[in-house]
Amino acid sequence: MKGSSIKYALWLGSIFVFVSLAYMFFLNTINIIALAAFVFGIIIVVGSLMRYNQCNSPEDERMRKIAAFSMMNSWVSGITLMAMLLFLMYFNWTLPMSGIQVICLAIAVMLITYYCWFAYYSMKGDIE
Repeated sequence: MKGSSIKYALWLGSIFVFVSLAYMFFLNTINIIALAAFVFGIIIVVGSLMRYNQCNSPEDERMRKIAAFSMMNSWVSGITLMAMLLFLMYFNWTLPMSGIQVICLAIAVMLITYYCWFAYYSMKGDIE
């Protein structure tokens, strides 16, 4: 696939993931259609990110480094969100959330922060 078609596949997979997460979050339920859309979206996102970031070729170390740092920062933001939710729920400072809602929120935040960090590091050019 060319670079532009990989980007379109990435956006399409992201739409599947975010729409299915929103459906599961707001309806507080998991059904087979939403779950299938989520799994399909994740497969498309992971596959297109691997192709886009050229994880199979040793030629562009910079892109692999950007992807790795973006994933690391995304993971840290997800853990921070879950710790913050735990703290807020302990003191009853937030609306009660089910396990489905917490998982959907954590996955969505991790994906959004990955895309933001990836865009930031790509515009910056390199990681120091």
